[in-house]
Amino acid sequence: MSDLKAGNQLNQKQPNYSGSKQPSLKQLVTKTLSDGKKLLTAQVNLTTAELQQSGKTIGAVSVLVLIAVSLISLGSIFLLIALAYVLVALGLPIWAGFLIVAGVLIVTAAVFGGVAYKKSQKITGPSLASQEWKQTSESLAQLNDRKPF
Repeated sequence: MSDLKAGNQLNQKQPNYSGSKQPSLKQLVTKTLSDGKKLLTAQVNLTTAELQQSGKTIGAVSVLVLIAVSLISLGSIFLLIALAYVLVALGLPIWAGFLIVAGVLIVTAAVFGGVAYKKSQKITGPSLASQEWKQTSESLAQLNDRKPF
């Protein structure tokens, strides 16, 4: 988990400047830039992790849609075969059986399609990462609004 590693880098122990030696302006700017880079890296890792999760959900929904389309195709084939038997056969049982099988396949395809639709409603964008990006941009905007001391 690289995002946890990046997050832990932000929580490293800060240097103690309580002694007589104060850090120089260069050290403070360097430290600020380093912390900003670590924060940016952590946010990029968070965004990547959330997008990967959404990708997995999209993959699962795609499989369900593929199953539904396949079953509809099979149902159509059985309907065509049943129609052919209607024209050829004089007895009801053969084609009636094919029509029942085709109907069952179509109902099953409808069930898989409904499950795929429900799963697709759960797909979301990277909400946590978006909140973090917004919070960071607001914090940086506040820093720009401060007057130099």
